[in-house]
Amino acid sequence: MKNKKGSAAGLKREVRTYAASQPLTIRTTADGRKLVQGYAIVFNSPSVDLGGLTEICSPKMLDRTLKENPDVLAFRDHKQELLLGRTTAGTLELRTDSTGLAFTITLPQTNIGDDTAENVRLKNLTGCSFGFTTVEDSWVVDEKGNVVRTLLDVDLFEISITSFPAYPATSVNTRSAPAAIRAKLKRDAFDDDDECDPDVDDDCPSSDDDDEECSCECASCQRDDCEQCTDDNCEDDYCDACPMQDERRYDSVRIRSLFAHKINA
Repeated sequence: MKNKKGSAAGLKREVRTYAASQPLTIRTTADGRKLVQGYAIVFNSPSVDLGGLTEICSPKMLDRTLKENPDVLAFRDHKQELLLGRTTAGTLELRTDSTGLAFTITLPQTNIGDDTAENVRLKNLTGCSFGFTTVEDSWVVDEKGNVVRTLLDVDLFEISITSFPAYPATSVNTRSAPAAIRAKLKRDAFDDDDECDPDVDDDCPSSDDDDEECSCECASCQRDDCEQCTDDNCEDDYCDACPMQDERRYDSVRIRSLFAHKINA
């Protein structure tokens, strides 16, 4: 089922981070400038599990937004203070081909630029990320019962070179999904062994949950802007794209990854 959303002002920002499908490369120009190249998005490639669903990037999803010459920024690890390039400055070039969204960043001659170039060369930096808002998507349940979301049209606002590549994103906006699929995602969040009866368990998802709204009392959530949630302890399941919860989940995944690495070392 396709879903096309309204004005950009009401859209929720989402971020996807993954291991680069092809190695990032560094080259030096005749005038000594360093360029980093790679793919920020790969088309028609199913994502990792994003919390009960997988996601596919349609080859046409960027056609409109790139024609509009968007102001896209390139960061290091999503940090705005670690700016590497910008399309409007000519230091970030984007183009699509049969593989995906290719990028070339002309790195600044700064500490972060030199550091990024060296860490890409050493293969310490192997991940890519992109930030976007969804304008149109489609949701289906495949023959195996898996939920698949396809991004059909998005507004791109950021790409990043990252050091933590393959963790599942936690800012998936499921509000565009049909009610039946949203209910399925909530049910699937419970393990098969869990006894879940919506009549006796307040935490158990039911078909009536689809009309629930975020009940967080911070000012941003009250304005229906959960992306800017300011409650450090927010745990509301309906606080869509809550950055506080995303940060805690990211830290948890990062800690588990580091622990597993140390065990296997």
